[in-house]
Amino acid sequence: MTLQNPSSLTQNSDGDAQEEPVRRRGWFASIWHSRNGRIGIIIVALVLIAGVAGLAGLTPHAPDTQDPTQVLKGISVSHLFGTDQFGRDVFSGALQGLGVSLEIAFLSVLIAGAIGSLGGIIAGFFGKWTSAVIMRFTDMMFAIPSVLFALAIVTALGPSIMDSAIAIGVGWIPIFVRVVRGPVLALRESDFVRAGRVLGFSRARLLFRHILPSVAGVIAVQTSLALAWAILAEAGLSFLGLGPPPPVASLGEMVSNSSSLAGIAWWTLVGPSLVIVVAVIGFNFLGDGLRDASDPRTRTR
Repeated sequence: MTLQNPSSLTQNSDGDAQEEPVRRRGWFASIWHSRNGRIGIIIVALVLIAGVAGLAGLTPHAPDTQDPTQVLKGISVSHLFGTDQFGRDVFSGALQGLGVSLEIAFLSVLIAGAIGSLGGIIAGFFGKWTSAVIMRFTDMMFAIPSVLFALAIVTALGPSIMDSAIAIGVGWIPIFVRVVRGPVLALRESDFVRAGRVLGFSRARLLFRHILPSVAGVIAVQTSLALAWAILAEAGLSFLGLGPPPPVASLGEMVSNSSSLAGIAWWTLVGPSLVIVVAVIGFNFLGDGLRDASDPRTRTR
């Protein structure tokens, strides 16, 4: 005798019980159903809109325009985050800096996610010496702290948007490899993979049409978390003077330049710092929502 969930049973016209098919939510509905996912979607949407506006120049003031008559003005309607020691609008600079941070973050995570996910899938599916080579290489990369790795690459290549993205992305490659390899190891011996082998499916078809969609949820969660870390890493590099060169605004550089003014003009420090915190929190909440959505138990109702 098989036990059935009472909520999945209905009665037909003859009064006999029959099983009602379980309805599954889509990805977006599953994320929205999660409280953390809802918060993450709203915050990330606002962050993306603000970042795109900053990159497109849709700011209240020109971020690099200096006005000696507006030096260190406090928060007001015309200057939501006040002005800095050169009379520049902090809010406009923060919007442009956010756009640059998002650009670097997405490029770096694209590099790390593409290379790391592919390496994890190959290591998990083929195993033996292929897995040994890839995992020993990732172990060597793990031996170097990612921040120091990024500092070394930026110092060697020079400060620019693409170089910063490469520096940050390379440090996250081994993390994607390890995160993806585990689920692939379990899927390698699953029934549908064995059936594909019996039917003569090529390895490429098994990898990219069957295994990759099965680990897409894990990759999505890791991508969201990596975006949050990449924004922090870019801010850290810019704080040390290794971010994109002027006149491009950078959140980390804004924090660095305003740290000495915190006692007399706190808004110059709080504004860009708040933007960094909100962006990181948003992507972390979105990652929690993606994790809930990837759980099959939360995608049914």
